[in-house]
Amino acid sequence: MPDLLTHSAAAYLAARRWFPRPAAMLFIVGTMLPDVLSRPFYILFPALHWWVMPLHTPIGMAIICWMIAGLFKADDRRTVFIALLAGAALHFLLDAPQKHLAAGYFWLFPFSWTTYEWGLWWSEDSVRIVPFVILLVAIVEILPYLRHRRAARINEQN
Repeated sequence: MPDLLTHSAAAYLAARRWFPRPAAMLFIVGTMLPDVLSRPFYILFPALHWWVMPLHTPIGMAIICWMIAGLFKADDRRTVFIALLAGAALHFLLDAPQKHLAAGYFWLFPFSWTTYEWGLWWSEDSVRIVPFVILLVAIVEILPYLRHRRAARINEQN
């Protein structure tokens, strides 16, 4: 499920449960980082593929997350690094089931040039589920709001 909407929706749903608010935003950003830092460059400039490919690997993302965390206050760096890296890990988990015409993902780069993928669906297949992803996020947002609103109304009546 490689599209950014699916990645960010999955991150949003996970972040609501496992991360406090500031870290949740970083987690969502981390989920988008591998694609945002690599895809535009090798789509616009195909010759750059092998230069930006390391940015879409676990080692590359660990280095990028570490560098981004260095831009924050010393007290926040660990939280920033963990949230961004956890988001990138979710990104890779969502990418793993894809199949490609050419090489897949170099998960073990720079230690191995072997590509790994589960080959369950094509990357474009995620476009068909986008409406359902949006609906799921809306439901997850609306249900607690309605529950809270109903509880507030009951408290007003008492």
